Amino acid sequence: MYKAKTSSNITNAFSFSKYQSQILNFIGFIILSLISTSSFAFLANPGANCDGVADAAQGALTNGDYNNLVASFGTYVNVAGNDGGKIPLQIRMSTEESSTSTVADRLSVISAPSNGSTFNAINVNRNFPSNLDFTTITLDFRNSITSQPIFLTNVALSAFDIDYANSNGNLFDDFVQITGTTQSGAIINGTFQSIAGSNVINANGLNNATATNCLAKNLEFRCQGSIQFNQAVNNVIIRYTNNPVFVTRTPTNQEIDFRLDNYCYVPQYIFSGTVFDDNGGITAAQATAVQASANPANFNSGAYDNTNYFNGVFNQSQEKGISGSTVRLASCDSNNPLTYATQTVNSSGATIGWFQFSVPLSTFGSNRSICLIESRTGSSYPIRTTTDNINTAFATTTYHYPNRNFGRVIAENAALVLRKAQYVNNCPSTILYTDPALNRVGETDPRSGFSESGISGSDLTPGQCIAYRITATNRANLTINNFVMRDVLQKKGENNALVTSVLIGVSNASDYASNSVAIGNNGTVITNPFTLNARSSNRNFYFNTKYGTTVNTQ
Repeated sequence: MYKAKTSSNITNAFSFSKYQSQILNFIGFIILSLISTSSFAFLANPGANCDGVADAAQGALTNGDYNNLVASFGTYVNVAGNDGGKIPLQIRMSTEESSTSTVADRLSVISAPSNGSTFNAINVNRNFPSNLDFTTITLDFRNSITSQPIFLTNVALSAFDIDYANSNGNLFDDFVQITGTTQSGAIINGTFQSIAGSNVINANGLNNATATNCLAKNLEFRCQGSIQFNQAVNNVIIRYTNNPVFVTRTPTNQEIDFRLDNYCYVPQYIFSGTVFDDNGGITAAQATAVQASANPANFNSGAYDNTNYFNGVFNQSQEKGISGSTVRLASCDSNNPLTYATQTVNSSGATIGWFQFSVPLSTFGSNRSICLIESRTGSSYPIRTTTDNINTAFATTTYHYPNRNFGRVIAENAALVLRKAQYVNNCPSTILYTDPALNRVGETDPRSGFSESGISGSDLTPGQCIAYRITATNRANLTINNFVMRDVLQKKGENNALVTSVLIGVSNASDYASNSVAIGNNGTVITNPFTLNARSSNRNFYFNTKYGTTVNTQ
């Protein structure tokens, strides 16, 4: 702050000699006074606490945070803070001037010693065109995880070098107003915090009550004014102006400094993800066309030669979220999970299918086994590509659980493709099922070998047999575990069947389960569980049935 200065002109050598001792003592006193003055330290803001905020984490800016705010002025900066990562905070610092004629030095960082340590602060230096002009410095708070405004409680700030205009030529009576914006959008004033030994008072803003000679760029408590907000705010607005005393004079360079002393936040555990169509970009029209084609199981070319299809991963460049699902945040108790919160996923727009839970630790009580459970009603997207129950791997020291995604596809995009071929035969005691002559590609005559063509009335007479080849193909990029093939033999009177068929033979008895239909009986052919590797058609199942017989069908 600009100060007028006076000096004495000692020209008489005799006088100097006469009063040499007194003058030297006086100079020594001045030096000691300056040393004493420069050693004034700022005092802790009494509002720098989290009193009254249960379970809150407490934070303040580090010296590096002040440097980053200035270096990245106008953009959001990740705040390191001293809270151990519990508060996901970003701050953007910006300014606005009341006059285009204001000479506004860029905000800078000062470092000042205090109680054996060095502390940084933001310096505001302005040359205002008139005593009525002002500058506004805004600190906007944002959640670094969600990029949404974050509301901090017990936010406390201190301003320094708040000067008093006096008759010695000081032209500007510093006046600092600090406000914040609450969750309801209301603008509130900070509550004044009394600093012992400070000459700064609060009269609708911080100003100095006495003719204190504040030291520039020095965080001394005599010129310190501190506040705390008694409501949660998502920004702080510092307005630096004049409390007009000498309104007819033109101000010179003016400056103040400020620090963000404290903020509190109840840590939130954030769980998010998307329910998505795991189709690898294969459209519904393409899927329908492939289903109707001669080879819906083909994964070596065409639409399903696609590494992102049915892989359980949300490939956002090709895949989109889907609406219609509900997601629960619950305990992982498989018998009786306790639901903590429920959401319907976003139904439209760029975030379709997206969900997010943000809850404090107290939500879970003593439980630390937390799951996300997805469900839906209706018949759309009936096939899952991921589990419906994701264990979040919850830990109290981890606050963000992103990309807990659930995949689904439409029926036409099913991973498992079953193809059934039939071969009319005369019921020999044995059939060489895997004989290449019986397994020619594209066979059209079911009397010559296994064919996917239909059987007409002239192809079969009562007493003959039909052998079946069922090929199981996994065209997905995920393994199918515990695959069981089931095929119900026809029975007269059921599903419009005119005759009853019975099982008379299988290709490999070890392929079939103990509860599969017995030879000579009618029922369901059931295999043992098998694993189908990703993108493979390595399972053929053969069995022979007699068409229209007097064999016991009980």
